[in-house]
Amino acid sequence: MTVHVIHGIHTEGASVVEGLIPYLAEWPVKYPDYGYILGIETRWVNPLICGSLMPYIAPEDIIIGHSNGCAIAYDLMRQGVKVRGAIFINAALESNIIRPAGCPWIHVYSNRGDQITEAAQIAARLGITDPVWGEMGHLGYTGTDPMIPNTYCDKQPPLPVVAGHSDFFAPHTNLPAWGAFLAKDLKARLA
Repeated sequence: MTVHVIHGIHTEGASVVEGLIPYLAEWPVKYPDYGYILGIETRWVNPLICGSLMPYIAPEDIIIGHSNGCAIAYDLMRQGVKVRGAIFINAALESNIIRPAGCPWIHVYSNRGDQITEAAQIAARLGITDPVWGEMGHLGYTGTDPMIPNTYCDKQPPLPVVAGHSDFFAPHTNLPAWGAFLAKDLKARLA
């Protein structure tokens, strides 16, 4: 089993998402760095990224995405990539997605302070981004599938309050607690 960590857009050089990797040390991790792209480019570039990643993801693997990385993960699964499960952190996705058949569970992490994904929903409605974009990072999952649980990172005492699109990854405040929480939850799901 490999954990694939997929970052979002506007990532140049080291991404805040890479800070999560040490918390996943129990498993092999792959970090496919697809470089810096703009939101408007996702409509054309995300399918290319999916095509590049598809051969490397096995049915026993886990995908962890942040922002547009969640859209890429979702697009991969909708195209038939089977995985053991997925974790979406502040997803730039529609909030009422339908879980693809090849994914037994998706764990969603969100917070009401994520205004970036509110803008993502508007961009998708205007047809200028990947069409699956939406405000899941702000609202959480709003559908009825019990295999897509939510964790609202702005109201999970005693964990620190997360308020913003990438605040989950704040290295000195939130990531130590949330990275450990995510790793412990993942380990429990895999048991």
